[in-house]
Amino acid sequence: MKEKTITVYFIRHGLTFQNLCREYQGSIQNNDILPESAMLIRQRVRRGTVPEVKTLWVSPLKRARSTAELYFPGKEYELVPELQEREFGQWDGMTHAELLNDALYREFLNSLGRVTPPDGEPFDAFGARLQIILERIEQLAQAEQDQFPLALVFHGGPILHLTDRLVPENEPYWRHYSLGGGGLKLELALNPLRAVSVEEIFNDDVPVERTPFYLDFKKP
Repeated sequence: MKEKTITVYFIRHGLTFQNLCREYQGSIQNNDILPESAMLIRQRVRRGTVPEVKTLWVSPLKRARSTAELYFPGKEYELVPELQEREFGQWDGMTHAELLNDALYREFLNSLGRVTPPDGEPFDAFGARLQIILERIEQLAQAEQDQFPLALVFHGGPILHLTDRLVPENEPYWRHYSLGGGGLKLELALNPLRAVSVEEIFNDDVPVERTPFYLDFKKP
């Protein structure tokens, strides 16, 4: 007998100017998305490629709220503080290239983020608040399965962290990185909560990151 699953969508916010500059952008930076990213989202809505959802949880940061309102116009949503991006402290606003000479940053990369950025959010605190999200999904599934599909509109770092917890251990960590405005459809089984399938959504067009606008951009 096929195991019963719930459908959950992880949707990353559209690109901001800071993303265009390839800068780290944590939870303190509260930037809106670029017009080019908003246009792509509107096109997807017009084409009817956006999934229908029963429940919508959104990070309080402006870039996530704007994205949710574009993808799901008029739909009520819950702001969930635990969905915010990790705070990168002194690395906020800096690029990978600018940080490469920093030994602590190289350790951060090699440990998959387990090192704390200067004045940033500790990995354990980041993981603990995302564990709350997993527990809330499980509680909702046990109490109100008619509230699914559920969509979460949030950030690249938390998406990577949550998929790393949900997919099999042999899956590479970076496999489920989402482009700006992109997303994943996860079929989750219960007891324990885990992904039995993960597939990319919004894959019928050209993401902003693959256009000359993004590829040819030089940080001022």
